Amino acid sequence: MAGLRIRWCLGIDRRVNSRDRPKRILFSRSFELWKQDRALEQIYQKYRDPLKLSARELAYRLLEICDTYPTVFLSGRVFQSRPLRQERNSNQDPNYKRHKLVSSLYRFSAFLGWLELYRQELTFYQPSENPHTAEIDKALSDIRADFADGHINLADDWDSWRDTLIFREELRAIGESMIESKGATRSIIGYGRFVDLINSDGISSTKSWSQVVINFLLDLEDGNKDFRKVRLQRILLHVLDFIELIDERGLDERLAGARKRWGSTEASFADFGPEPVPALA
Repeated sequence: MAGLRIRWCLGIDRRVNSRDRPKRILFSRSFELWKQDRALEQIYQKYRDPLKLSARELAYRLLEICDTYPTVFLSGRVFQSRPLRQERNSNQDPNYKRHKLVSSLYRFSAFLGWLELYRQELTFYQPSENPHTAEIDKALSDIRADFADGHINLADDWDSWRDTLIFREELRAIGESMIESKGATRSIIGYGRFVDLINSDGISSTKSWSQVVINFLLDLEDGNKDFRKVRLQRILLHVLDFIELIDERGLDERLAGARKRWGSTEASFADFGPEPVPALA
């Protein structure tokens, strides 16, 4: 009797467990999603400050480039020069122009570096259903499209324009070349180290991949036949979108003025094709 009672009790347990199994599975899945959302939030908080700082620094430089296009310091001749010191209190001083060029390369590359660090941390997680995270992902996708998409020039004679792309894999490689490890901590190399590497006669991934950014930026042409002018404006506006998403302070007066002057990402650039250029994902 004791054995039957035990088997009967076990049978009851199995039936109860069978009925409760869907609830346990649902609870388990909900708990896993909660843990994932918590982990994603921790990653976001970890990289939010360096991302917004590098985004602001890039936005200020993009604004200067767009305002002064075709920008006298972004030339091959300036890059090849090696002035030893500043000699004139002028924006035409050779040392000043080369500093502006190299610091522009650094701001582009450092921003891509922080993006790559952030992307690598997210690799092993499923996409979040959080609306704010989705907005951030879209803003970053728009920035990548501004560099990489070849079909956003809608002009009828698009094939007669000058244009330069940085492909998505290259954007990641540029970011990777900027990452350094110090023990268990990974960060982006500083400006001084960056300058030493690109000026060195030696070979490094940072120097090699900086050539891709140089090719994108140097020797901009005036007029309406260099599509890089449009790309730079698009990058500026999408970086401003990104800043507004991750920085509770929003845009300062200077960047807000840039937004007003260059227009919205949805309505700008209509004069470069038969219809407005869409913000691509």
